Amino acid sequence: MNSQNFYTELSQMVMRRAATSSLVDTMAFVNEVAERLSDDPVFGNFVQTEYLGTGRYKRNLRLHGFTELDDTDGTLGLIVAAWSDSAELETLPSNTVDQLSTGLTSFVSEAIENDLADRITESNPAYEFACLLRDRRHQINRIRLHIFSNQKLSSKFKEEMLEPIDDLPIERHIWDFLRLEALYKSSQEREAVQIDLADFHSEGIPCVEAASADHLRSYLCVIEGNLLADLFEKYGSRLLEGNVRSFLGLKGGVNKGIRSTIQHQPSLFFAYNNGIAATASNVVVERTPDGLHIKGLTDLQIVNGGQTTASILNARKRERLPLDSVTVQMKLTEVESSEAHALIPKIAEYANTQNKVAIADFFANHPFHRKMEEISRRLTIPARPGIRIQSKWFYERARGQYQNERLYLTDAKKSIFDLEYPASQVINKTDLAKYDSVREAKPYWASLGAQKNFTKFAGKFSNPKSEESEGEYWDRISPNFGDSYYQDMASIALLWKYTEKMVSAARNSWYEGDYRVQIVAYSIALLFHLFRQAQSEFNLAAIWKRQEVDTETANLLETIAIAVQNALLAPPPGTSNVGEWTKKETCWERVKEIRISVTHLLDSLSLSKDQFRDAKKEARKQGVEDDGISLQTSLYEFVVAGYWKQLSQWHKLEQYATPDEITLIRNASTERSFLKINSKIVWKRLSDLKDRLEKEGFRA
Repeated sequence: MNSQNFYTELSQMVMRRAATSSLVDTMAFVNEVAERLSDDPVFGNFVQTEYLGTGRYKRNLRLHGFTELDDTDGTLGLIVAAWSDSAELETLPSNTVDQLSTGLTSFVSEAIENDLADRITESNPAYEFACLLRDRRHQINRIRLHIFSNQKLSSKFKEEMLEPIDDLPIERHIWDFLRLEALYKSSQEREAVQIDLADFHSEGIPCVEAASADHLRSYLCVIEGNLLADLFEKYGSRLLEGNVRSFLGLKGGVNKGIRSTIQHQPSLFFAYNNGIAATASNVVVERTPDGLHIKGLTDLQIVNGGQTTASILNARKRERLPLDSVTVQMKLTEVESSEAHALIPKIAEYANTQNKVAIADFFANHPFHRKMEEISRRLTIPARPGIRIQSKWFYERARGQYQNERLYLTDAKKSIFDLEYPASQVINKTDLAKYDSVREAKPYWASLGAQKNFTKFAGKFSNPKSEESEGEYWDRISPNFGDSYYQDMASIALLWKYTEKMVSAARNSWYEGDYRVQIVAYSIALLFHLFRQAQSEFNLAAIWKRQEVDTETANLLETIAIAVQNALLAPPPGTSNVGEWTKKETCWERVKEIRISVTHLLDSLSLSKDQFRDAKKEARKQGVEDDGISLQTSLYEFVVAGYWKQLSQWHKLEQYATPDEITLIRNASTERSFLKINSKIVWKRLSDLKDRLEKEGFRA
């Protein structure tokens, strides 16, 4: 695919998003790119807003979104876009970049130094952001400017350091067409950090090579406290392995024990602290007269010890404590890029076992997502009169999976793909978490933002019983997340998309123009709550069967949304920040006080409690059967591939398997003998054997 073809495809992505989300093209583009970047620590938790104003000296202020303050490293970001609807790829002039940058920096300076918040309507999320800049200035360490454009940056553009604002360093990130093209085509979710330690006036990190195996090499290192603080100050959360950053809930404070040691006994820091564990895709090592020293690192990721790292920087930056005598032990594992996706989450998981970080916390490859993906590829929507093709709801287990799968298809195959998986029928994993939260009456979670809500959602899959392994726990709850569950999530997606369009269309009547996400989340949650109050359950199965929102539900949703907006925009005395108000459970308690009768709709839109209970019981029963079929099918595929035959001939098999287990493996080696196994218990035993022996080193 050449650049012009990708330019056309990017334009189509944006237009599809604009149509399905009721957004103008520029904001659809901003949301498209922000979603792609949401797992990149240099970006952050995105909040959409539209603000255009004037500051001192008649400077234009423009904002299309922002990223919330990262408590880990004290960074936040501002987003503005330059969108072109030209059919041909154009150049992004240098003066346009400068104008957009000035619009963002002017917003920052006006907010910090000139009370910009007082001049923004409180119903606009830009008010929330201006308040954050003003009121939490002492917690901010760095500001990032993000400029999105579907144009190609001019070759004449010269990147320059931007002047600090109120002593705050300013970074500029220009996501122009060429950079976006590379991002989409590589399917990367973040850009790897390249570190040359000489840039930090360091002669390197002393180390010894401790272990070496296929695809990886491990070093034991001693890193100076100042160097570790310098690295984290420059790169911040980009150095923290994604799931560790999301799920450990790091804060920007200084751990009391770390502060005490640095202040009173800095030379004993190495002895007292557990140190950090990290990975890198490439490690440059040189032998010096003083032994091995690490000189450079590619894609350094701290998988354990993020709190230690953040606390060391904060001790120097906020507490003004010297780090000259502080050294930190570091276990560094070099992982080949081809194996990084599979190995780094495992390294992070095992490195964090002392902190009781559940396997669900390392969620990218959790079996829940694989199951949703499998269901979505086979589950067709119900047949409808006049429509010949039964399409499917596509589940994105990985970021950008839908676009990546259609990106390199021929036009004919794209047409077929689009008929099977329409752009309006895509659910990504953060969307699903949002839908689940509103069904579970937690719209305040959905209002936290995609990543934070996803973190809350992941708690569903964390085992509360210590005597049960995470794998056993998933096996027990898996039948609850079958076809019926996915149908419910798709039905809520239909409700969500409809309510978004309905709210946007009311901009010239009752909708005041901001906080659409929160209005939608609270409205759908209240819809469920009203029926539960009436001792029934809203009938999602009917929405799934119709694949559209009926007139009665549509009218009810509009009545609810108007009342919800009034409640959200009237926070209690002493609270003026609507965005923060919607993140609190007390906001939901206030919304639940809204009285709207649904009694006249019970027969047409709801299930009785008994009907709902029976349907849930039947869905779980079907889920158990489906899990058994899925397990048998996956194991049979290994038979066909010759996996069990290779395992039966493994030279270490007798060392790690009992005679009964060896017999079972041999029985699975041929199709005829495998098909005689008709017990789910035995299938599960075989699956567990596979996992265990692979951990012992077997590779097919």
